[in-house]
This record gives sequence, structure tokens and C-alpha cells, in this order.
Amino acid sequence: MKILVIHGPNLPFLGKLSAVTGTRLTLDKVNTALRRMAREAGVELKILQLYSEENMLKAVARNRGDISGLLISPGALALNCQALQELLAIFKMPVAEVHLAEMPMAGESFARSALCEVASKRILAPGLSAYQQGLNYLIGTIIPNS
Repeated sequence: MKILVIHGPNLPFLGKLSAVTGTRLTLDKVNTALRRMAREAGVELKILQLYSEENMLKAVARNRGDISGLLISPGALALNCQALQELLAIFKMPVAEVHLAEMPMAGESFARSALCEVASKRILAPGLSAYQQGLNYLIGTIIPNS
């Protein structure tokens, strides 16, 4: 079983934001933690970092036959990603939408996300915790009795 992980725009700069809070969390550290969790659960991950809705659409469409779920952190793109919303409604796969509390527009992006109607789980939490909750949800959804 495979889960597609999509990091939205500006997430490569998570380390710059987390340096201010003292957590020193980087996108590489997030990816390492997610890979470890997936490996322990017997799940494969495909991780992408994309800057546009168009590229997110292409990634989901290209991988749709190979994935059992989507973990997405759309960031500010969440406010206007109706095409992605429509595509996910068509494919009807489990979707965990995460918003990182560290990001400047996280609260607004979470509250007004176009994905709220297609995401089966939505999380607004600090970086690694948000991703871990999302991945745990997907693992529990796609693997019976996990």
C-alpha cells in the first residue's frame, strides 16, 4: 500500500520559521519521521513538494492507480484549490489535510480550505504532530486493524 504525501508551497522554509520557536523542525526531518512511521506500518510513501495547484493535480492524477490515500499540506493554496477539490471528489480516496500551526496563514487556510469537503480528516497542529496525526489516520483507514 502506498500513500502520496504532498507538501505545498513554502514548506521548505519550515526550518526558518521553527528556528524562531526553537524547535528546529525542517521539512527533511518531517520526511524522515514520516518514512519511519510508514516503514513500521508496512506502508510505502511517495513524497513530493510542489508549488502550484496545477502540479498537485498532475501528481494526484498520475499516481491515482498506485496510492491508497493522500496526505496533503496545501498551505495557502488551500484557499483557492477548487480544481484539486473536484479531482479528489472524483477519485474518492482517503485524504488527510494538514495545516502547520507555524505557518503565517495556517488558521485562515484551515478555516477556509476548499478541501474541507473532500478531506476525510483535517488537522491544524504544530508541524510534526500535524503530519503524524494525518499519517496515523491514513494508516488506520487503509490497513484493517492497525
